[in-house]
Amino acid sequence: MKSFARQNVRRAGATMAIAAAVLSATGCGYIHQQPTTIHYSASDGVQADVADAKFRNVMVIAKDKNSPGRLLGTVVNSSDKELSLTIDTGEAQAEVKVPAKGEVRFEKQETLLNPVGKAPGELLKDTKISSGSQSTTANIPVLDGTLDEYQQYLPNLADSNSSTSEPSSSASHS
Repeated sequence: MKSFARQNVRRAGATMAIAAAVLSATGCGYIHQQPTTIHYSASDGVQADVADAKFRNVMVIAKDKNSPGRLLGTVVNSSDKELSLTIDTGEAQAEVKVPAKGEVRFEKQETLLNPVGKAPGELLKDTKISSGSQSTTANIPVLDGTLDEYQQYLPNLADSNSSTSEPSSSASHS
C-alpha cells in the first residue's frame, strides 16, 4: 500500500512539473502584459489631452529649425463650450479655438509656429499645451517634406518672411 501512495504522489508531482513547464514555454503567466493594452501613437504624430481637448496625431512640418513649422493633426473638443488652446514650444506660440463639440483639423488651415526651433527629425520637447488654467506637455515630432504625404504641408517659404509666432489664421470649425 505504501508504494501505491508514493506512486500517486510522484505522478502528481511530475504532472505539476510538466504543467508548469508547458505554461512557461507558451508565454502564459500572470506578469505578462497583453500587447493590445499598450496605448501608443500609431502614426508619426503624438497624442495629448488637456481639459476637454484631445490632440491626436499632432506633429510639426518644417524645412529647418529657423523656418516656420506647420502644425498637423486634429484637436477634438468634447465639451459644450468653445475652448481656447495655446501651444507653446518655448520659442514660438500658436493659439487655436476649438468649437463646442467640434474639432479642428490642422491640415485644413495653416497654424504656424515661427520659428519652429528644432530641425526635422528632432522633438519639440516639453511643448506646453494649455486650456485656461489646465495644461500638459508633449514631445511633438518635427518632420520635413521628405515623405510625399507631408510635402504639401510645408509652410510657404514666400510667406515665412512676414510670419510671426502667431498662427496665420485663427482656428475655427467649418
